[in-house]
Amino acid sequence: MDVADAQYNPLNPEEIIAGIHPASRPGTYGVAKFKGGAVLAEVTTPYKWDSSLESYIDAEEGLLYAATGTGVVQVRDLGDLQLREELKLPAKGITSTALDSQGRLWLISNPMRGGDGGLYVLEDRQHSEKLERVRQYSTPTSLDSLRISPWGEKLLVADYGKHVVECISENGDSLGILYFPYVSGVKWTLDERVLLSSGKYNKHTFLLLITGALHTTAKSGWFGYVMDYGTQASNRADAFYLDRVLIQWYLGFSEIPLPLPKRAPYLIRVGSGEFGPGDLVRERGFQSFTPIVVFNRCHIVARPKDVELKLETLVPHHHIIAPKPDLAWDVVETFRGTCKVSVPGVYRVRAMSKAAVEVYAICKP
Repeated sequence: MDVADAQYNPLNPEEIIAGIHPASRPGTYGVAKFKGGAVLAEVTTPYKWDSSLESYIDAEEGLLYAATGTGVVQVRDLGDLQLREELKLPAKGITSTALDSQGRLWLISNPMRGGDGGLYVLEDRQHSEKLERVRQYSTPTSLDSLRISPWGEKLLVADYGKHVVECISENGDSLGILYFPYVSGVKWTLDERVLLSSGKYNKHTFLLLITGALHTTAKSGWFGYVMDYGTQASNRADAFYLDRVLIQWYLGFSEIPLPLPKRAPYLIRVGSGEFGPGDLVRERGFQSFTPIVVFNRCHIVARPKDVELKLETLVPHHHIIAPKPDLAWDVVETFRGTCKVSVPGVYRVRAMSKAAVEVYAICKP
């Protein structure tokens, strides 16, 4: 049984709820509840399996909202997983949903499932035709909302194509942006930290970022730590509960105590290809440069060694929940072959002349 998007049941953290790919119905998507390795409840659906589908738990009402990758969102009972309602919406390719503090339904229309990349909100479920598009993304992959906290009423959207996580208010205004390489999933923690997972890049390397509490001031900046937490082909951190984290594996999930055991340097390929004078180095298939997130030290290596490159850094105190500032970048240095970064921050690399180049960053957590 393959699983995806494993989450703790907030009403009983000993239980884990996950999307499943049951062997009894190959190719289809389902939902199951686990406890101590045993299956407590299991349901299957007629919808196609996809590991990118996410569910949202409404603990206050005891409901589970399951995206199906189509225009349908299933509303299920959190206790026995039985179907309560099917919301048929005009948006295609819905892969992630969330409820805000007003009970409105937010959803992502994912281009990888035939959607348009929009973030939508539905205020009145009796009139689904009034679905409103709030923001547009390139390839949105994940959505999470924070409902109960002194600083709540915020939503996180991961944009895989642009390497960013955007924090927005419930009225759709941008509150700030966090850069992270190949982000594929975001989750709020119970104390308003954020758990970010990278997608599959560099064959079998995966990153996890746990930020500090996000209710600090705008000038205090964001901080956290990055872990290389595994090398399996489908590793992803799906949920966080106080002192432990759920890691999604190929055929199940694993609960790992914090702090995570591995503190190995991790490698990011910043970009590869032919770039012109002034071009930002980026990976093929991405619309933006690849950000280099440095928390300790980082060595940047480029080949061939005779190509001159420019290293730039994002001006500090950009906070994920701060009022959206104008992005500004300072030039750190020009280099050939290698350079060393020892100041925490977000960096990028720019070509100085027309050349074919490949750039890597080796960062210490």
